[in-house]
Amino acid sequence: MDNEDILLKANIMGGMNEYVKKIGDDDIYDMWIQVFPDECDEDELMEMAEDDEIWKSVVNRFADCLRVANLI
Repeated sequence: MDNEDILLKANIMGGMNEYVKKIGDDDIYDMWIQVFPDECDEDELMEMAEDDEIWKSVVNRFADCLRVANLI
């Protein structure tokens, strides 16, 4: 995986994090932070984006959060 792909994944995860925060539901946020660290920085995002298993977990949990919030 090249650096461009890793950066793209990191940006997507950062966007997902902001979206979950914007939902404003504590239960959903608690679900989210089980796989996505609370207050992670850019370096942590890049490390997470490099790991395919972490990426899959984050994407799947994001979908779970949206389902619980009845947004999909």
